[in-house]
Amino acid sequence: MTENLDSLNEEEVDIDTTENVEQVEDETTTETEESVEDKLAKLEETNKKLFARAKKAETELKASKESSDAEPIAKKPIEDISDVIDKKVSEKLDEKELDAVNISDAAKKSIKAYAKAEGLTIKQAMSSDYFTFVKGKEEAAKKVEEATIGKGKGAPTKQNFDVNNPPKLDLTTEEGQKTWEDYKAWIKTQG
Repeated sequence: MTENLDSLNEEEVDIDTTENVEQVEDETTTETEESVEDKLAKLEETNKKLFARAKKAETELKASKESSDAEPIAKKPIEDISDVIDKKVSEKLDEKELDAVNISDAAKKSIKAYAKAEGLTIKQAMSSDYFTFVKGKEEAAKKVEEATIGKGKGAPTKQNFDVNNPPKLDLTTEEGQKTWEDYKAWIKTQG
């Protein structure tokens, strides 16, 4: 009998297990259907948001195209470009001409500033009274500098030589040697 009981218990266990599996399968199917429906709803919501963003971007793109069409980019004709190039070349040539003039850098800078302030080319500024004034002022300053007494690079100063007292010179320098030669030439003229 115990065998019988055991076999009955096994059958009952098998039946219970089968019922549990069927019950779990039903619950899983229900949960799966619900989760699929939830996922589908979320996906539809996301698609709606993406569609709305795409529409907004498309509207903005059309608006930007319309504004860019309203303001066309003006292309300069070739003649204008060649005029600009000619102007730049003539400015450079005028500057070279000004650099060739024998005046100080400060005076050249002053002439350039004058031309810019008056709206003139450098060549026009060089033919103005202002340029004549600056150049005359520079030349006067050079004459004054050359006329100063001293060992500078100005006009040579005349030395008074004496036959009985030869000058005391440093013959190792070029200036001393030149003065000595001048003294010897003066002695010859004194006879």
